Formats: sequence, C-alpha cells, structure tokens
Amino acid sequence: MSGTDTAGNTWGTRFYLSYAGSAPTGANCTTLAGDIEAAFASDLASLMGAAYTLTEVDVLDIASNTGLSGQWTGTETGTRAGSNFPAQVCTNIEYGVARRYRGGKPRGFWPFGVEADAASLSSWAGAFVTAVNTGIVAFFTAVEALSVGAVGALRHVNLSYYEGFTNHTNTSGRERAVPTYRTTALHDNVTGYATKLEYGSQRRRRTSTTP
Repeated sequence: MSGTDTAGNTWGTRFYLSYAGSAPTGANCTTLAGDIEAAFASDLASLMGAAYTLTEVDVLDIASNTGLSGQWTGTETGTRAGSNFPAQVCTNIEYGVARRYRGGKPRGFWPFGVEADAASLSSWAGAFVTAVNTGIVAFFTAVEALSVGAVGALRHVNLSYYEGFTNHTNTSGRERAVPTYRTTALHDNVTGYATKLEYGSQRRRRTSTTP
C-alpha cells in the first residue's frame, strides 16, 4: 500500500497474506487490491490526516516465480482533522506472532495521527493508541474475510527469510556476519496487534524535491 502527502513525499507499508486455495489469477489480485482499499477506507482512513492520500494497493503473488499481480489505483485521502506531523513521523504497529526468537519483530509503519493525538513530544495519547488498535484489528479482520475466486481463506502472516548467520572474511582480512538465507521462508500467523506508544520514524520519507 502506498501513497503521497501534500509535500510530494511518498509513504508505504506492506504486509503478507497466506492463501489456502489455488494461486490467484491476475483478475483475482486486482479484485483483492480493490477490496483491501475498501477495508482501508472503512477502518483506517479516519486515522490518517488530510495531508496524506492512499494512491495504490499492489497485490503480488510471491508463492512462485511466475505469480501474477493486480493493482488498485485511485485517491483515498485521510479524514482526520488537525495539524500534521513532519513526514518522517509515523505510527508503529507491531504484529504479534507466537514464535519466540531474538531479533526484529514484524511490524507496520503507518501514516496515522495528527498533533492533537500527541501526549508529549515523544508519545501518542492513550486514546489514540486505543483507536489505532481498534482500527487495525478491524482492517485485518476484514481483509482475512475476503473471498475471491478459488484463492480460499486468507491469513495475515509474517515471513522469515533468514536464520542465523555465517562469518565471511573480506579481502582486508576482516570478518563480517552475513545472514543465512532460508531455503523456504518460514510462515508465522499474526496473532495480535500492538500500537507502540512512542512515535515511529521513517526518515526515508524525507526525500528532497529540489536539487
């Protein structure tokens, strides 16, 4: 899912879905993209300031090298009234999984919140955190309930592509740890959602529009 703000910066977030049935056709992917956009409009647009707009939902089947894709493109502007934060400020939502491990946890960075939702210089107000938790649960519940063609049941999952690391020696003689790529990605079902109280940050959104 991607979009822009009124200053020309881009934003985006991605998530993974497993499917229980047949591989989606291109038309299935297009339908899913439109349905996901509708769920966003219903459950999440009210959390996003009016300076932000969703412009594309891109659905791509990555289960094989020949998986098809489909897109929704359009304009879905946030409806939350109030002054906006700088472009790099976002809401950090952790996607809970049952597996315990050391390392980064799955999460999404979303362009939610306005200045009135702040509790301090570094954290969101509790009421806003509650609203985001409610909205994101409703959104993914709606997405998982979608039924398109023979794709079958959908489930929000996290994919783990790496396990452990291997030490490699550079030509300088220094060693560096290189993550080991899994032969087959490990799937973890997302079991819950937790909006972080502190602001999230996406510095990559601060793209220069002038030389």
